[in-house]
Amino acid sequence: MFSLKKMTLTILLDLDDTLLKNDIHKFIGVYFSLLGEALSKVVEPPIMLQAMKAAVQTMLTKELPESTLEETFDQIFYPTIGISKKDLAETINHFYQNIFPQLQALTTSRPEAQTLVDTLVGQRANIIIATNPLFPRTAIKQRIEWAGLNSFQNRFALVTDFEHSHYSKPHPAYYAEILGRLRWPKGPVVMVGNSLDDDILPAEKLGLPTYWLTEEGSPAADFHPLSRQGAFSGILPWVEEIITQNPLPTYDSVPAILASLQATPAILDTFFRSGQHQNWNLRPGSNEWSFTEILCHLRDVDLEVNSQRIEAVANGTNPFIPGINTDTWADERNYSVEHAPTALLGFIRARTAILNRLFHLSTDTWQLPARHAIFGPTTLKELLGFIATHDRVHISQSWTTLQ
Repeated sequence: MFSLKKMTLTILLDLDDTLLKNDIHKFIGVYFSLLGEALSKVVEPPIMLQAMKAAVQTMLTKELPESTLEETFDQIFYPTIGISKKDLAETINHFYQNIFPQLQALTTSRPEAQTLVDTLVGQRANIIIATNPLFPRTAIKQRIEWAGLNSFQNRFALVTDFEHSHYSKPHPAYYAEILGRLRWPKGPVVMVGNSLDDDILPAEKLGLPTYWLTEEGSPAADFHPLSRQGAFSGILPWVEEIITQNPLPTYDSVPAILASLQATPAILDTFFRSGQHQNWNLRPGSNEWSFTEILCHLRDVDLEVNSQRIEAVANGTNPFIPGINTDTWADERNYSVEHAPTALLGFIRARTAILNRLFHLSTDTWQLPARHAIFGPTTLKELLGFIATHDRVHISQSWTTLQ
């Protein structure tokens, strides 16, 4: 049996049709039907179904960091049915406590999944339940219980849900957000799932080795060299191979860089919302920044440095990029007295403007050259990679500061 004594493995595990046998398409159909029936006294089922489909589609296509998936859902669902969330809260809670459990009959636990998780827990791996976060946490917790994994819930490093996630599958940003919330693990990171489109391809775009739970088809030639496919029984031998090879993540492809840039504001928003206090402006040490100062720094660097550099390079003129010392701005601009929620919103919107610009750039544009005062000849891709690396530094700093 393999041992993780000298390293930390982070393993992302899909839930439906991976850890839990569940035909998700059939499951969703019955789920919508039961929910429509439960709400039928206050909204006609066809209207509820229309609202549900529109809200889910909006979550699935969301590419920007502002708002959690729950907030995104709420903005569509409740106005469409014409009832406030508050007025429907008791009925919704009753549905998940008393009716949703009926859906367990559509699922089957798999003992080999319990053995897999038990083994990984025993080796102190970082285990993430990377299920598509289109359900509230109560629904996901119940499906984990149906999989026979309830006893392990307090050992999972993270379980994605729509209350906390800002992105869904199949976006690579969904995976980047997970890793950022874990402060970008330094050891090997891998993904296991049954869906090529939702689990495997987006994780591969981020640069992760994957195990595709299928015995049909074949991986693409550009998959990670350590990616494999096969039956459930092949997962643990593959994990052992990963440990032997110790592949360290790089996140240096265009999709990985873009996903990282999408994820950073979402991660900091989650850190902010999960704070047990509001001492956002408190410095942990005299020479260290507060959380508010970090947010202000990221906001202003995006507004006054990154956006201008991106535009200059994208124009195709091989511009000279001067070095700028932005670390002095914290004191010069008196960041310590700013309002943390306002600073966070400012950063989210500054990054959103950059993302909207990047979404419209061709692949060729990412390769355009520039001349940097410190790094010398470079490209737009490399400059954007520097921004992503800078983000990761401040994500770790923010986490430490908030502790």
